[in-house]
Amino acid sequence: MSLRHSAFSAVRWTAISTLLRAILQVAQLVILARLLSPEDFGLMAIASAIYIIVNAFVDMGISSALIHFPLPTKSTLSTLFWLNLGSSLVFGVVFACLGYPLSVLYSEPGILPLIVLMSLALPLSALGLQFRVLAEKELRFSSLAPIEIVAALIGFAGAILIAGLGGGIYALVIPMLLSAGVNSALSWWKLSVGLRPNLTFRLTESLPYLRYGAYRLGDTLFNTLHSQSDVLIGGLVVGARAMGVYSVPRDQVLRVSNTIINPIVTRVGLPVLSKVQGDWSKLKSIYMQSLRMTSAINFPVYGGLAIWSDEVVMLLLGDQWSASSYFLRIFAIWGLIRSTGNPVGSLLYATGHVRRAFWWNLMLLLILPSLFYLSVSSEGIQGLAWTRLLIQVAIFYLAFRYLVQPVCGMYLREYLGTFLPALLAVLAAGAVALIVSVLMFSSGALWVRLVIGGLSYFITYVATSWIINRPWVMAMLELLRPLIFPVKPNV
Repeated sequence: MSLRHSAFSAVRWTAISTLLRAILQVAQLVILARLLSPEDFGLMAIASAIYIIVNAFVDMGISSALIHFPLPTKSTLSTLFWLNLGSSLVFGVVFACLGYPLSVLYSEPGILPLIVLMSLALPLSALGLQFRVLAEKELRFSSLAPIEIVAALIGFAGAILIAGLGGGIYALVIPMLLSAGVNSALSWWKLSVGLRPNLTFRLTESLPYLRYGAYRLGDTLFNTLHSQSDVLIGGLVVGARAMGVYSVPRDQVLRVSNTIINPIVTRVGLPVLSKVQGDWSKLKSIYMQSLRMTSAINFPVYGGLAIWSDEVVMLLLGDQWSASSYFLRIFAIWGLIRSTGNPVGSLLYATGHVRRAFWWNLMLLLILPSLFYLSVSSEGIQGLAWTRLLIQVAIFYLAFRYLVQPVCGMYLREYLGTFLPALLAVLAAGAVALIVSVLMFSSGALWVRLVIGGLSYFITYVATSWIINRPWVMAMLELLRPLIFPVKPNV
């Protein structure tokens, strides 16, 4: 099978897994938003921000190193497995020990039990991580996708059951443990054949992976710190309840790109780019196709969220979350701009430019937290949201100049040209949808505005894309054809 066909097959399986998990996440949010309070979500946002930071240490950059380098020997794989599991246990204890001082710092006693429970997810996830990474490296998403779907289903069922029994905020954290445990158990069962570790531990064989991983770890840590600093700083200044109103729309916007749309392309893009890292022309071509795919899918989603932020909040979250619609509109625009830079990680890690990513995220870490503190102290969480948006506008060009152009030789006009068709199609679709849903059906029921407006938005977007962004439409047709018209096996 050619690299193109392998990549398209991987994208299809990743899309199935990602979209099904996204549906479960939305359904879970719809249910829990009516059973829990904004304060519960605010506490979980603060605890999760710390968890994400600690989790950056656990992997130590080994996952990216496994994809970048050729498949290592069995003894090296065993060494890397035990290193990863050992670090997960150590940092799990460290994370649990942070629970009490953090509960004092934020004046929120409820943070302590949350963090203690969440610390268990670190070793549970690490047990199957290496097998999942190696499956991604070989584009074995047909085996990986069912595992992810089953783990998500069990986590969803656990969340609904715990919330229904009056478990409160624990309906947000227990599903993490369930999903992590099931994911690792199934990875051992389905993905570990021929790859299971033995008791070998030879540190010297792993040094190239650890050196690569050290920069990857620093890059991930700095990126995580500056990306979560608005929640951590905001929680200190305005408290958990206000951060719940801010963090839920923010996290949902991030989920659209980080866990729903971009992984469909970027999880496949990293191993594919790794296979052509020595060929600049192919590298540039594949990267531009990744940008075209992600922007053509991301932009209309974020455009729709910006147009119907009030309706989306009322439909998904309910009356008690009405203040979140203001932030959803801001974060939708922020997410649209931010999504243009998400595939750059695959480009840098596949080509070994981890140092460049390291220094970029260190620079952001030194600058952003102080800006967030000044904005939330003077203007509250509204100022914090606007600061996030304005910073992202500045980052758009700087990231191109420092991260993209030096690595694959792309010109600015080519870079902008990959986004322009999707942006123009969104603007056209948004104008039509506003006329239809706001002017013609403004007095109609909420669901009527969403359905009528959404249909007009989708039809206009696809029609406009057929005219000005046909390569994307043809790529989507090629991607979907085996799902709509499956090939029958030869008898």
